Amino acid sequence: MARGILPDQLYGTVRVNDAVIEIIEVLEEQPWGARSCPPHTHAWFECNYIYEGSMKTGFGGPLLNVGPGEFFLVPAGAEHRHEYMPQSPHRGVCMRWTVAPADSSAAGGAGSVYAALEGLRQWQLGCYEDRYGLGERIMRLFEETRETGSLASVQLTFVQIVLTIAAVRHPEGRAAPAAVDQSDTAFLRKIEVYLNDERAEKMNVRRLADALHVSYNHLARKYKRLTGKTIVGRLTEIRLARALDLLQRTDASIGAIAEVSGFGAAHYFSRVFKDVYGVSPKTYRKGWNEEAQKEPGATSVLSAD
Repeated sequence: MARGILPDQLYGTVRVNDAVIEIIEVLEEQPWGARSCPPHTHAWFECNYIYEGSMKTGFGGPLLNVGPGEFFLVPAGAEHRHEYMPQSPHRGVCMRWTVAPADSSAAGGAGSVYAALEGLRQWQLGCYEDRYGLGERIMRLFEETRETGSLASVQLTFVQIVLTIAAVRHPEGRAAPAAVDQSDTAFLRKIEVYLNDERAEKMNVRRLADALHVSYNHLARKYKRLTGKTIVGRLTEIRLARALDLLQRTDASIGAIAEVSGFGAAHYFSRVFKDVYGVSPKTYRKGWNEEAQKEPGATSVLSAD
């Protein structure tokens, strides 16, 4: 999908006034048969510039078309995803960098380069027409690499590109649409409905991610952030609750309960059950029946093995 276009020795850190910019990489981007890149985040800033063809990018909502002479900036920590268009494969450049204060006690004052570059975290997400000479500066970066290979010259041009972006206060183009999912509550509600569907005994979390049209990693990260639990852990809780109910109100076999509650194999169900409750399902049922003094005539809603 991407390959480096600058020699390794031209990467590294450069100090500009009160900022230290780390040039991570400059990549040539071409689809090479890839169709999409799922939602993800990263710790660096990233600027993608398209020279030919087109692609789509999004920041939690509907995708935007990005064509020749357009660019988009991904601030550090911003979630985004891409789709590639086989009928019009794009060719572009991806630049990645980080910024840190050269001196934390002095950074952020009047004329601060660090403050200007950190301000890109609040960049208005979207797709923008290049009215700022970015394409020309990027081409100059390539030319200097080929003709001189000078570390100072190439790094200076890279810094000029980054500072040009930082100087844009109101980019002209198409802002990213609002996210489709309007609230975290709706996101969690959909997950609960899906996990509690009694027809989904064989369901797994990757199929859940597909149903929500997100990657499994995105689903797992967001659910953990919102609930403090893993999606697999929550699914196990639901299955155990279903198994407890069946143990208490039926005389179905352990194997049948394991199957219906979603655990599948009886030995796996018994192991998980004992890890959580400290006793086997069989012992639990016996104790429950004795304590509840179950009335004679109770029947099973499941057939025993």
